[in-house]
Amino acid sequence: MGLNLRFVATGAKRVFDSRPMYAQVIVTDDCNLACRYCHEYTAGAPLIPLEELKRRIDRLDELGVLVYDFLGGEPLMHPQIAELIAYAKAKRGGSNLATIITNGFLLTEKLVRDLNEAGLDFMQVSVDSLEPTQASDKSLKSVLPRLKLLATLAKFTVEIQTVLNDETCEAYEEFRETVKDLPFAFGFSIQHDPTGKIAIRGEKFLQLLEKYGVFEGVNFYGEHLKEMLRGDLSRPWKCLSGLKFLYVNSKGQVQWCAQNRDFLHPLDKIGLEQLRSNDKHKPCEPGCSLGCVRMISHTLGEPFKTFGASVRLALGMSEKNKKSKEKAPAKEAVAA
Repeated sequence: MGLNLRFVATGAKRVFDSRPMYAQVIVTDDCNLACRYCHEYTAGAPLIPLEELKRRIDRLDELGVLVYDFLGGEPLMHPQIAELIAYAKAKRGGSNLATIITNGFLLTEKLVRDLNEAGLDFMQVSVDSLEPTQASDKSLKSVLPRLKLLATLAKFTVEIQTVLNDETCEAYEEFRETVKDLPFAFGFSIQHDPTGKIAIRGEKFLQLLEKYGVFEGVNFYGEHLKEMLRGDLSRPWKCLSGLKFLYVNSKGQVQWCAQNRDFLHPLDKIGLEQLRSNDKHKPCEPGCSLGCVRMISHTLGEPFKTFGASVRLALGMSEKNKKSKEKAPAKEAVAA
């Protein structure tokens, strides 16, 4: 998969124009898990019909979006998720990017093959610990067969994300040693509160950050994170949510991000002028630890500072991940 030169050229224009680059699209608020730290699901919520989701993709494409994150809740609960990915990838001749953020519990061999065929570029799988905890069932013990399935079959890039908090921190070194032979990228998201602000502090987190970094696409704001983990929220930055980054909720409304709804407008009625009104500093910026929002805001807002990381991200994977794929295990039968 990966990105072609046309994507890179078009994406570069987003640094200078006033069109959105990146959209997170909710396909359902329902989830098969109930992680204690999560504020982004509603148990039993209905699925959004595929045709409605396609209309939302049409509108986002008209606005200029090049990167789509499909999420929930749990996006794999949507039985037509592969069809939705294929529809999004058909836009712009496939020179855009599609990602799924999932807990991985619902992966099957058929679904992985369907997502390959659909043209999925990235999958981010949330795995927090070796064993299930009171806060989260997203453990290696629970999802390892699915990860082996991905290692064997996936043609898209897989990233393993751990929500960094007090429970996951203690055994993270052991976790990384256990999964070191899997051909994936690894990284953190930083636990946030219901408003999106950083919810952890302390030297133990700083040590892990120094050793492992975050994700390649967001490591360039590592100094911000270090300061926030020490309790210093004073460093200025400009959030580009509602302008370059759009969050489309289950009702089809555009809001700044999952946690903040000061801006809330129907996607089918929104125009570029309304989006341009969000080209301003926002009151929630101090302490924000939302990696997705930070990635787009820093990449497009500080392009000269982030150029190296942006190029590596555009190429689809870091050199480390390439080497990991070269030593991937031989194909074998894996229970779905």
